[in-house]
Amino acid sequence: MQPTYLPWIGYFDLIDSVDKFVFYDDVQFSKQSWQCRNKVQTANGVSWLTVPLQKCDLSTNINKVAINYTKPWVKKQLKTIFYNYSKAPYFDEVYSFLENIFIQNKYHYLADLNISIIKAITVKIGITTELIINSTLSNIETNREKKLIEICLNLECSAYISPLGSSPYLESSNANDEFRSHKIKLMYHNYQHPIYQQKQGEFTPYLSIIDLLFYSGFKESLTLIRQGRKAATAPNMLNLKDI
Repeated sequence: MQPTYLPWIGYFDLIDSVDKFVFYDDVQFSKQSWQCRNKVQTANGVSWLTVPLQKCDLSTNINKVAINYTKPWVKKQLKTIFYNYSKAPYFDEVYSFLENIFIQNKYHYLADLNISIIKAITVKIGITTELIINSTLSNIETNREKKLIEICLNLECSAYISPLGSSPYLESSNANDEFRSHKIKLMYHNYQHPIYQQKQGEFTPYLSIIDLLFYSGFKESLTLIRQGRKAATAPNMLNLKDI
């Protein structure tokens, strides 16, 4: 899975549902994507938290994209979080946690920032899955079609659970046949966003996980995250028109 910025809760459920989770950090960066931004609640509706980046070639991989610190983005984002979640029940513990991540470390590359945040949150909420950075693995094919297979073989995995959003590509490339030929079971993560207590008003789904943390706290968040998990879906059970 690509290391995204302050991911939504489904990302963490995918981590929690597997034995080994691989950060797919050496693939091409995509501008204006979840890799560098995510959504939070504000008094005026949903707002984006975005990490400013230095200019780079369009073919640059995520782990080589540098953060632009000439802009005071850390201070600005913490200010946005402070004013919009200061009345949340678990504000003190979550805000200090985020403040420590952003202020104590100055990450040069976007992937390092994203991975560090995700790792810190998984530990804090009680996920024990082994986390692996793909670029640290050896003997992995650079060819996109072969790369997932090589990762699974390298880690001696008998099954691969993919984000549902990747299914159109995997299905069109006949990846299931490739997985099957290597005796690796391909499945898709199946997740239905649970509803939890937010501020007054209609529930807003698909926000950054920090929204859940502020309203539910570190101790209860994993229980709530797991409530959205459904049985993984086999490729032949997918209806791609619904994705």
